[in-house]
Amino acid sequence: MKKYVFVSVLVTAMAALAGCTSQQLVDEAFVDDTPALIDDEFVSLLEQARWGDGQAFLKLADCYRDGKGVDRDFMGMLCMASQADEFGGINRMEDYLHEMPEGSDFRLIFEAIGRFENNKIEEAQSLCEQMLTDGSADGYTVQGIMAIESGDTIGGRRLIEQAATEGSSFAKFLLCFQEWGASKTMDMERLKTLSEEMPIVNLILAKEYMGWEDEGMKDEHLAAHYFLKADEKACLNKRGAKWLLYYHRNVSSLPLSGRDIQRIQILAGETSGVNRD
Repeated sequence: MKKYVFVSVLVTAMAALAGCTSQQLVDEAFVDDTPALIDDEFVSLLEQARWGDGQAFLKLADCYRDGKGVDRDFMGMLCMASQADEFGGINRMEDYLHEMPEGSDFRLIFEAIGRFENNKIEEAQSLCEQMLTDGSADGYTVQGIMAIESGDTIGGRRLIEQAATEGSSFAKFLLCFQEWGASKTMDMERLKTLSEEMPIVNLILAKEYMGWEDEGMKDEHLAAHYFLKADEKACLNKRGAKWLLYYHRNVSSLPLSGRDIQRIQILAGETSGVNRD
């Protein structure tokens, strides 16, 4: 079977992001489950991650997976797991995905797609039904992907739109693609609307405005704007950090404090660390 659209869009998303198990980490980080303390812990982890702390990225991935201090968000989980991979929190992103708890609806997404790729259609459909029974709209997302890959583009898109209406961040992201299959044409207006809700999208917008794939899209001022927006939510990767420093030093000064510059230097790999106090 050909590589399905799921792989295409997630490769695009991850390319834009260019001792304890994860569950143990979350248990240790959130000893007290009162909402106020969870929110405080999430904010603290976010700040640590913005300084390139790989373990903080790993814990944030768990936060998005489990809804600890933030709404449960599949794309948020993937973004933070990718950042943990890049900044040393895990050896490989695949390791994090394999360690997700059994029965997790986010894990079921990967399992259902895997069954479909291996032509085990009934098993894939059964996993989609399990997701829907458990209240996960991503059952419709995966059904939509399978329909599109089977040739029913209209019916598949309707299923993905239904999932998006019911709150699936994965479905909302998929709808930013104007065409399916090998094409990676993005709906820029839809992405801009989604960027406030989904921090990873700021990194994708920055990449688009860098003109790396389409010179006609190049607008370095907008690229810098979206890189900074990504940085606010710990979504700035090494490549973006390096470019942001270059732009700040050689093109146009950005509203960065001395601490911001030190922090972005760490993300870019220019220095191993500084005192954050």
